[in-house]
Amino acid sequence: MPEDKNRKSLLARLRGVQVSRELLIEVSIGLILVLSVTLLFPRGEALEFEYRVGAVWAQKDLIAPFSFSISRDEEEYASDVEDAVQLAYPVFERDTLVVRKQVVLLGEFMELLRGRAAERLQETADNRMDTVGVWPVEAPVESAFSEAEWELISEMSASGMLEVAGQLLEFLIADILRVGVLDQSKDTLTRSEVAIRIGTVETIVPADRLYDHVEAVAALERQLYEHYGAESQAATIAHRIGANYIVPNLFFNPAPTDQAIALAVDGVPRTLGFVQENERIVSKHERISAETKLKLDSFIQARADRGQSSDVPSQIAGTFIHVALVLALFGIYLHLFRKGIVGSPRKLALISMLIVMVSVVAYVTREVDVDRPIEYLIILPAASMLLTIFFDSRVGIYGTVTLAYLVAGIRGNDYSLALASLVAGALSVYTVRDMKNRTQIFRSLGFIFLGYGLTIVALSLERYEPFDVVVEQLSFALGNAIVSPVLTYGLLIFLEKTFGLTTDLALVELAQFNHPLLRRLSEKAPGTYHHSMIMATLAEAAAAAIGANEILARVGAYYHDIGKTVKPTYFVENQKSSRSRHDKLSPRMSSLIIAAHVKEGIALGRRYNLPEEVIDFIPMHHGTTRIDYFYNKALEMAKSSADETKIDEIKEQDYRYTGPKPDTKETGIMMLADAIEASVRSIEEPTPQRIEDRVGGFVKRRLEEGELDECPLTMNDLTRIKAAFLKVLVGVYHSRVKYPDAEKKRDRLLAKSTKVPTKSSKEEGQTKEITKT
Repeated sequence: MPEDKNRKSLLARLRGVQVSRELLIEVSIGLILVLSVTLLFPRGEALEFEYRVGAVWAQKDLIAPFSFSISRDEEEYASDVEDAVQLAYPVFERDTLVVRKQVVLLGEFMELLRGRAAERLQETADNRMDTVGVWPVEAPVESAFSEAEWELISEMSASGMLEVAGQLLEFLIADILRVGVLDQSKDTLTRSEVAIRIGTVETIVPADRLYDHVEAVAALERQLYEHYGAESQAATIAHRIGANYIVPNLFFNPAPTDQAIALAVDGVPRTLGFVQENERIVSKHERISAETKLKLDSFIQARADRGQSSDVPSQIAGTFIHVALVLALFGIYLHLFRKGIVGSPRKLALISMLIVMVSVVAYVTREVDVDRPIEYLIILPAASMLLTIFFDSRVGIYGTVTLAYLVAGIRGNDYSLALASLVAGALSVYTVRDMKNRTQIFRSLGFIFLGYGLTIVALSLERYEPFDVVVEQLSFALGNAIVSPVLTYGLLIFLEKTFGLTTDLALVELAQFNHPLLRRLSEKAPGTYHHSMIMATLAEAAAAAIGANEILARVGAYYHDIGKTVKPTYFVENQKSSRSRHDKLSPRMSSLIIAAHVKEGIALGRRYNLPEEVIDFIPMHHGTTRIDYFYNKALEMAKSSADETKIDEIKEQDYRYTGPKPDTKETGIMMLADAIEASVRSIEEPTPQRIEDRVGGFVKRRLEEGELDECPLTMNDLTRIKAAFLKVLVGVYHSRVKYPDAEKKRDRLLAKSTKVPTKSSKEEGQTKEITKT
């Protein structure tokens, strides 16, 4: 006895640990959800205002609690900054030594050229001079010109024209360099004027008055041809020489240029004015203009800046409480009225995932800097439909209200968006409340758009919004109405597989009589098929009476005996002759065949991908009950034999189903319905009183056997189930009126029966009992 007490105490502790663990998982999911949504709420912003240009301020007068500057619109400020950058002058440093240096180098080269020309005239070219630094690197003077050009140079040298050409080149190049040659192409300049700096003095010069290298070389060529003539070879030779001595003498200096840009940017004003403490920011019923909106934006930012160092933790705490309160209302409803959801971590995880999904989309629409009403693309209706399909319409409505509040909070307490989301989400819930197939999801398209459209039009009329703004909002709402059903349809199958949940929609599809397993059942085991149909009626009526899942009970009844299709003729309802297949078998073998339909049914269900919730009906509708007929038959055979030890060899456990016992209301209903239907069918003269006695007797028997110990059915539920069973069974198995012809036929059959031996009533009853087993 002490050992039994200790064992029971240990089991109680283990059960307590299990409950605590489940509670810990549920609390963890809730905390993670609250934290995730809290992080998506805006930071450092006022959360109690919802305003836009053209709207009417519906709250009381807003008075400035402190003085603050009115910040300019960010886009306008950025545009002015860009203009200021473009207007800043690029600074170039002038190198004043380049002119003299290049003139000296050109003079030295011309002196060298005249000497070389004189040598060629005297034909004393043995001492050839190599390279000259001012000429192209590593290029000898001899190879710089062609033979014909050397002859012309020699003639010009002899006549003194070469010396004059050198003087002209020195003058022209010095003049070009005095004007100035930029070290970059004019195409790269951001302005038409540049700043020329000499020492500490800057002069603003139009870029057209300066040269870049290409323009300087072209100017030299033009002036030479003007002096010598367009066809002069001397001009060509002079241009070839002079072009090598035109170099930049105006060099871009980035440091003062950046300084000039910074000064220009600093000169762009960031504010448009100032609001004094106690000054009215906006009055009640005042239409919000662009200027008023800037004041409100500036006030929000100023208040956030003033409290950023000390109020951020308090704001996060407040946001956490805000989110927790909204989600707690939903959680309380689930705890009080949907305990099956609260007790399932998978279902809680699914609901949390949908809430986070919608919250993230709302966060993205707030962060994306687009001047469009993209808030109407938040896929809240898709989450509403998924909640309804996976659970029911009440969960869908409560979830929609919760999501509407959270979306509004994430968007900065946008009341208009909350109202539009609530209306559209609620209408989408109603459209998928009673679905017969998946394609019916798409009928929600019109209702979602209707919900958004009516709300947008109503609020727009209230705010006197322009027509083009209303049309734009309606177009984005139409996009949401199209995307939400498509997204719901796509996510439905994925979420069913991921979270292992079975929706009523999937059950409705399984209830179609063209399902391969039901066709197999009707073809191979018609008696069992008929029995399953009656069972479905009983189970559905009982489930409706106690508030259980009616469609799950009905579908479970359809498939609970599919294992009988493997060996259908071993079950009396499918026998086509008066002889039983069990007559030649031992009771033990018969019981094994009867019990095997459970395992065979489970295998068939998994082969045809039935949900686990439906497969559970196959073993649970028998639980661990005893196959009484064959157990009693075995005992009788053992007693009639001479060997009394055979009675001890018969073990009751060998004649019991392996279970498990029913652990849901629906499977408990199925166990009762299966036993009662088979028993009532065997009543020869079924009257309401006899049927009621049989129903009450079997319910009492299953309770006493302990088969309903793991089932959450209450005594009140059982009373309602018995009433529902009785109503259906009386309609199906009521007594028939005996017509005269039938009476005569019955008398003739009775007369014949006195001559022909028949089965005893005991044997007949035993045959009928096989139906139950």
